[in-house]
Amino acid sequence: MTDKVILEKDNKQTVSNNEMVEVSELVSTIQDTQDQIDEIEEQLKSKKEVYRRLTEEDLPNKFASMNLSKLEMENGDKIEIKPIYRGHISKKNQNDAYKWLREHNHGDLIKNEVKTTFGKGEDIKCIELKKILNDTGISFTDKESVHPQSLSAFIREQTEKGKALPHDLLGVHIGQTTKIKRGE
Repeated sequence: MTDKVILEKDNKQTVSNNEMVEVSELVSTIQDTQDQIDEIEEQLKSKKEVYRRLTEEDLPNKFASMNLSKLEMENGDKIEIKPIYRGHISKKNQNDAYKWLREHNHGDLIKNEVKTTFGKGEDIKCIELKKILNDTGISFTDKESVHPQSLSAFIREQTEKGKALPHDLLGVHIGQTTKIKRGE
């Protein structure tokens, strides 16, 4: 396959060399800018991982080895190690995780979403949808989800109460993180 450059405008006039040079320069600038954006995003991703490691592993481990949970520095910075609770329900575990939540009376964490699309003139069907959805034959999608912050709060609450959780189903991560308040 060859790249063919059409050197003709929509109105059938020929594109000048100067115009082609300008277009080429603009395309080159766009590509260079995209490359720079990609590089900066990769650097940011890398820095975020370094930050996560420092705040969730390195400093909490150092504090633990010193038997500390809080510290105030001479400059007024206040450092505290606090627990963190996170969860993530993978697509693979979604059905089993939702079943477990419902069976253990935590089904209220699950958010349900039903969507359908109506064409022009179908306002009446839309109004009646909740009453007759299953009988109308209207195609719809049904989506269930658990908001990540709700899941994290649930994991914290249950863990602090000493309740057992299915760590693999709920993607439970329990760790520590560093909170730093800068002094004035």
